[in-house]
Order: sequence, then structure tokens, then C-alpha cells
Amino acid sequence: MYAVVDIETTGGNASQGKVIEVAIVVHDGNEVVESFSSLVNPLRDIPPFISRLTGITNQMVENAPLFEEIAVRVHRMTEGKVFVAHNASFDYSFLKKEFSYLGIDFERQKICTVRLSRKLIPGQKKYNLGSICEHLGIEITDRHRALGDAEATAQLLTELLKRDPKKETVKPSLKRNSKKMTLPSHIARYVYEALPQQHGVYFLHDEQGKIAFVGKSNNIKETVGQHFSGIIKTKGLLASAIYKVTFKETGSEFISLLLENESINKHFPKYKKTNKAPSLNIGLYQYTDQLGFTRIIIGKAGKRDKPFAAFGTEKEATEYVLENVTTYDLCLRLCGLIKSNQACEDEKRPCKVCQGTIEISAYNANVETAFSGIGKDSTFVIKTMGRKENETGFVLVENGLFMGFGYIQSNIPIQSIEQLKFYLQPCRDTQEMQTIIKTHLKKSVLVQTKPFKIYEL
Repeated sequence: MYAVVDIETTGGNASQGKVIEVAIVVHDGNEVVESFSSLVNPLRDIPPFISRLTGITNQMVENAPLFEEIAVRVHRMTEGKVFVAHNASFDYSFLKKEFSYLGIDFERQKICTVRLSRKLIPGQKKYNLGSICEHLGIEITDRHRALGDAEATAQLLTELLKRDPKKETVKPSLKRNSKKMTLPSHIARYVYEALPQQHGVYFLHDEQGKIAFVGKSNNIKETVGQHFSGIIKTKGLLASAIYKVTFKETGSEFISLLLENESINKHFPKYKKTNKAPSLNIGLYQYTDQLGFTRIIIGKAGKRDKPFAAFGTEKEATEYVLENVTTYDLCLRLCGLIKSNQACEDEKRPCKVCQGTIEISAYNANVETAFSGIGKDSTFVIKTMGRKENETGFVLVENGLFMGFGYIQSNIPIQSIEQLKFYLQPCRDTQEMQTIIKTHLKKSVLVQTKPFKIYEL
């Protein structure tokens, strides 16, 4: 039996966030046999960006039950069953934390449908719930709400189990999850027990004290334990060769990714020399033609080239430019998407440049607005979760360069770049860092425009 779970929360950090909605769909291996969902009063305000994402407001949870009021049912519906979720570590860590507040040790075997999908449906570009369900023709009736996502995950589980009739993939996953952790003799139990169960970067040191491995996790304690239990296997690195574990809490996966890359480039760990961020091989360039129009060109980004934006593939760059063409009413020809001798005639969206109905200065202003978000002159801040309550994490980009990240008290308004630099941990600006920032910028919401743009994840 499987308990398919989805939760909505006040943030991405189990040590600080709280559950605001929970749904459980019991699956017998063939079909759904029971379901339950409830809003949960977190006894704190729901951040605006969470309300925008989920549609759940403070008013909606005001009279909802506390988690302790539904804990018995959540415990019963998951007891003796395999805990299933899309990105299971996230949902599991939150429920485990909620039960810990009640003095209950919540332990379940778990399966992640993201990992199963990668193994049983290989070759997909994305494995988030929306993308994989779209690929399989599974309709999500209420995206980013617990019951809608849980029901979709249950349908996904059905499809995955069909592809694994002998459970040749499922059983090893359960076996890995059930491995017992054995600490090396030179790692004290209290050292492991003191590791935090939240977002951060951990460092595994060898006998000489050198950093041999750098990793990120949304639950440092759990992931380090997986090194000692053999769930995580790194070629050449034996658990017995780990003599010390250190860590840095980050408060969010976003800053964890940045710190992990910075640490790898700084320490060159023996067992993790490279990161997974792709190279930015394609660039966007601009120039002014003889008529005075600003033109956009998509081309290869060489080491000496200085594009105003860079992408991993030509497809990504083209999609980005096309999105801006549509949004800001730009010319396909001047943006390099069709040949120079072609006119971008479209009955649904007639081109003002090709029809001669727009002034050059007005068109160039539209181009500037469209592409200023990631340009060389772009300065912005992305706010994210802090490491503790009443703290905000931030990432600073100044004139197109990644400057670093830091933390500031939530009640302190951000008023200037110089103010943020006082709290900043400087980092090197690399292609990998730019890729991470560009990816998360797409997921963020613009909340302030002056004196510079501020986004919120």
C-alpha cells in the first residue's frame, strides 16, 4: 500500500516553515482507495508569494484546524504504507518536523516519484510534476493545491508501476531507503545528531582535514546520513574515509546552489571537482543598424565575447527572445528570428516596424524594456528564505555581475546597494552562477522597481 502525499507550506525550509495544507491519497498498487485533504492553520502569516503561488490566503486558514488536530488521521493513513511524493524529501521533512513538535517520531519508508520517473521514463527535459504529467497525458485539476497535486501524483504512480510490473526499480528504492546508518568510529554520534535538518551545504573532510566532498541538501542531517548508510555512493569516497563533517546553513535551495558552486571552485574537493550547471555557450548581442533600430543577434558565446545575456543552448535563447517579441511587440526580423529580407507579417500581431507605424526611438525603448532584466547594466536583488525566522536571504546582481549573497533582518527595508554590501558574502561571477540566477529569476515575482528591481522567490 502507498500513501501518496502532497503538502503546501509557508516556505521551502522545514525547520522554519509550517504546513498550510495537506492531502493524502491511499493507493493499493492499482487504484486509489481513500483520500483526505485539509487546510492547516500555521499560526503565522502566509508570505504573499506563497499565496500567489497556491491561492491559499491568511483568511482561508484562519479557521482551519491546527496540525495537531489532524495529526492522528495523517499518522493512521500513512502508517504501514510507503510514503510517496513528488520530491519526497520535501514533503516528508515537513511532516516529520510537524510530528516532532508533538513529541512523535515520524518514520516511514519513502519513494520519490521524481527519481522513479527519471529511471522509468528516461530522456525527458524536465521532471517536475507539471511537465511529467503533461508528457503522460495526466490532467492536474488544481495545480499547487495539495489534493490536486496528490491526485496527479497518484495517477503518475499508477503509470510508473505499470512500467515496472516486477517492481525491479521500486524494490531497490525501498531497500536503499531502509539501509541502516553506521557511523565511522572517528565520527562521534553527537556530531551527527547536531546536524541541522534544513537547507545548506555540507563538507566532508578527510583524515588530513581537507575538504574531500561538497554537497547541498534541503535536509543536511538526512543527506549526510545517506553517505554513511551507503544510499549516496560517490566513486572512490568511502564512509570510513570521512573524519569530519562541517556545514553552512543557507535557508533556501537557491543560495545552497550558489554556495555549493562557490565552494567547489574554491576548495577543489577530491571527490567532486565539477558542478552540474551547464556552460553558457550561446549569447545575445545587440547593435544599432544604419536606420537607427536596435537589433538583436543570437550567436555563439566565445571566451572573449561579451554578450548581454548567455544561455546553454540556442533553443533556450530563441525561446527567450520569442517570448519578449510577443510580450513587448517587437519585430521578428530585427530580433534575428527570421531573415533580414523577410517581413514578419502576422494578421493576429501585425509588426509595427514592418508597417512603418512606430517611431525608431519608441521601438528601441521597447527593446530596452524587454531585455533590461538580464543585461549588462541590470542591477537587481532576489529575496528568498533566511536561515531563521525574521531573517531574509538575498542574492545581489550589480551591472549584470553576480556579487554574492547574504542575510538581513526581515524588518529592515532594503534601500540601497551599499546597505546590502555590508551583509554580503562576496562570490565569484561565473557562467555556472549566471545559469543558476537566470533559472531562479524566471521563478521569482517582481515586488519592487525603485531604486532598483527586487524579486521574491
